[in-house]
Amino acid sequence: MCRADIGFVSLLGQVSPFGEFLIYLVSLRVKRARLRKFEAVYREILLASMRGQGTVRQKLVAEATGVSTGMTNKVVRKLEQASCVETGPRGLRVLSPGRILNLWATERRLQGDVWRSFRIDDLASVERDLPPEVILTAFSGWAAQAKRRPAEYDRVHFYVTDKPHFESWMKFRRDRIRKTNPNVFALEGHDPHLARTSSRGVACVPQIYVDVYAADGPEAQPFLKDIVESFPSLGLW
Repeated sequence: MCRADIGFVSLLGQVSPFGEFLIYLVSLRVKRARLRKFEAVYREILLASMRGQGTVRQKLVAEATGVSTGMTNKVVRKLEQASCVETGPRGLRVLSPGRILNLWATERRLQGDVWRSFRIDDLASVERDLPPEVILTAFSGWAAQAKRRPAEYDRVHFYVTDKPHFESWMKFRRDRIRKTNPNVFALEGHDPHLARTSSRGVACVPQIYVDVYAADGPEAQPFLKDIVESFPSLGLW
């Protein structure tokens, strides 16, 4: 095999197996980016519903999330087919916030967003000492939001919005950090809409719900139940 054949494109203009693999990797990254944009649209529609908006303009959803109007419309069509919303000349009307939330929850891939994972035995100190450039979610997020714990949990999840600062935070605690059996999960936090819709370092309720669902475990069900009891509009029935 000549050297040109192992590159991205051969001298004959054909894509090599290595080139096909690179294209596949790029396609995975594109899918991942699109999923994040889908999630921002879900989040904004749910928050608009929770704010009591009767109708939601799709153009305004696109502007709020930074997602293109075309992609926003695609998400809305998917929700309409699932009987979650109905559309009309004045915009879309949410028929079932709970159905949207649970559709999103089943599509959420929390593990794919993990940027750093490690173990610190004293979780209470982690939650207490986290830098301001993080956004709590999942179990810690609901405990901070509701000021109660429906069940005991042994994992902490949060989004990191300033990686260099968080790296410094980790470096200062390096003698306490272990790599085996992680219980601290630092997630990618580069979604501007996620940051804008958080409050006092805690993610919005729909985000907390889907992250609890995706984190799973025996403690998940009590948390999900408590969230829905606190916000009945998010229930399926």
